[in-house]
Amino acid sequence: MDIKEARKQIDSIDTVLVGEFEKRLSLIKEIGKYKDEHHLPLVDEERDASIIAMHRSNCKDESLANYVENYMKTIVSMSNDYLKQNMHKHIFLIGMPGAGKTTVGKVLAKELGRDFFDLDQTIQDKVGKSVQNIYIHDGKDAFTEYEYTTIKELIHNKPSVIATGGGTVTYDKTVNLMRNNGLVVFVNRDVNHILDDLDLEIRPLVKESIEYIFNVYEERYPLYEEVAHIKIGNEGSITDAVQEIIEALPNTEK
Repeated sequence: MDIKEARKQIDSIDTVLVGEFEKRLSLIKEIGKYKDEHHLPLVDEERDASIIAMHRSNCKDESLANYVENYMKTIVSMSNDYLKQNMHKHIFLIGMPGAGKTTVGKVLAKELGRDFFDLDQTIQDKVGKSVQNIYIHDGKDAFTEYEYTTIKELIHNKPSVIATGGGTVTYDKTVNLMRNNGLVVFVNRDVNHILDDLDLEIRPLVKESIEYIFNVYEERYPLYEEVAHIKIGNEGSITDAVQEIIEALPNTEK
């Protein structure tokens, strides 16, 4: 076969692939409508993994298996991106303790006509212990697992606003769950303003506490920026912060 004939056949195959991919996206859109109506999670990671694994195992030429796997990963990823554009999503608020996530979240939920959940409070109600006691008696790893399982339960509700804990972004599994099933909003507030408010609540703040808060802020700030789809500042009024979030949301979420 000469090169012209080979290219002609490739063009023909590509035409078929594009046509079939259009059909796939049309079905994805219908699935999105169904999931919206029945409050199902946006992404089904287990099903996605099984689709990719199935097509890899069905590859007749083992030397091409990795290419087939990567091809299917791309197809699934693009399909999920399209699905996200055709479904309402949960809104997750991330940021430092004291950044105003709960206060902003309650007003945002009211403005959007959605339910509001404070993740820490939801965990406390579910487990029957305070966050502090969970850390003391069960450990940090147990708490991060509570965060993951609680969010996994909440995403089965209709789209809501969820204020997360300051350290939620440190657990990759939870980060992926949030990003795959919603919009992640970084509510940022200057650490000095956070300290001012804490100082009013627990005067006097010892030097070690101040240093700890600064260190946590410096450590987590890059994570907050990396994880977030949207970043807003909370230095003025709550109304301003909420309006900034609403303006940054895709039209489907307003």
